[in-house]
Amino acid sequence: MYLRKSLFMIRLITLCVFMGTLLIPKAQQKQNVLNYVERYKGVAIQEMVRCGIPASITLAQGIHESNSGNSPLASKSNNHFGIKCKADWEGKKHYHNDDEPDECFRVYEHPEASYADHSDFLVTRSRYADLFKLQINDYKGWANGLKAAGYATNPKYAPILIQLIETYHLDQFDREGILALKNKNKKTSYPAPVEPVQALAKKETPKPTEQAVTKDTVQIRFLGAVENEQPPTPTENSRTEYTVNGLRALIAHRDEDPLTIAWNYDLYYQQVVQFNDLTPDEKFKEGEFIFLQSKKSKGAEKNYTLKNGESMRDVSQKFGIRLRDLYAKNLMKAYDQIPAGETVQLQEKRKASPRTISYAQFLKSLHTQEATTTTSNPSPYNTNSQYQVQSSDTLYSIARKFNLSVEQLKALNKLDNTNIREGQTLVVAQ
Repeated sequence: MYLRKSLFMIRLITLCVFMGTLLIPKAQQKQNVLNYVERYKGVAIQEMVRCGIPASITLAQGIHESNSGNSPLASKSNNHFGIKCKADWEGKKHYHNDDEPDECFRVYEHPEASYADHSDFLVTRSRYADLFKLQINDYKGWANGLKAAGYATNPKYAPILIQLIETYHLDQFDREGILALKNKNKKTSYPAPVEPVQALAKKETPKPTEQAVTKDTVQIRFLGAVENEQPPTPTENSRTEYTVNGLRALIAHRDEDPLTIAWNYDLYYQQVVQFNDLTPDEKFKEGEFIFLQSKKSKGAEKNYTLKNGESMRDVSQKFGIRLRDLYAKNLMKAYDQIPAGETVQLQEKRKASPRTISYAQFLKSLHTQEATTTTSNPSPYNTNSQYQVQSSDTLYSIARKFNLSVEQLKALNKLDNTNIREGQTLVVAQ
């Protein structure tokens, strides 16, 4: 009897030890996820405000793709999203076995750069465009949409993301992001209507648009999220519309805000931003076209000769061509510019790369012009070597604009981390 009891106790203790060894990894795995979320939730919310990608989706992808930051790709290359090199990647590279042996993956200087590039990757690839038509808190739609668009080959990719979001309540950060967007957009003033300026392009028959605000409380759309807000003062939506490259367009007033256009024309704020290749918080310049539909991949004319002070985005707006397509047709890197007097191809891809200048050089030339004139839209480029941080900037995006690495930018400004604030002046050249 005593022997039987002893054997039972030994087996019980052995079973408890065995179960404990099974539970420890799971407990550690959960803690790793919680630590990861705590570390990167702020970055995910920031990217949600900047680019309109749900913070829950960004975090779930980061957790899964990087094994909560512990995968070899994340630890060696700071690549938290498994983004491969692609033809347009000019940074450092890391070769790693994935779907195929020895595949090329992007290397980042810090994890925050990986988060920013993940957002840019989704925003600039046309196959993900339909995702931005979803409500910003529809994490299930986003998860299924990413899988359908070919982000991952795993057939269970969408359920994995959804389970992570629901297990760790990552959707709470979507609510924080929506609140941040709401508070940000509430700062916008809604100007009284003014007479539209005369169009320089061929004017077609005006197309009046119906506008009726009959309720005391209406729904304003912020990047696909719908929030109840008190409406601004109703405006007469009787502006003249123009047809540019077969698309509906308006002529912008000075400092006109995309949110006002979204309100008056029943569009999402993010749609207006994307249709017009704007960055968040950027406003329209007086006299440029405002597109109410997505621009096309080709223009109605074959080419165009750049005038003094015109950027590639100016050409994109003038002819109704998506900016990324304009860069692709002209064999150019994003942000680079073509000097005045050079020809930009609007229909067919050119055979050889044009003479280009960097975005920094372009801003310097604008600064020189603005030094002799008064303008209501001063350049953020303060001097030949300084740049003033805008609300939508990250250290990574500024480094890209000026062809610097993040570490170089940090060294120039003696920064210990990647935190920057709106209005801060950074040295961008020696």
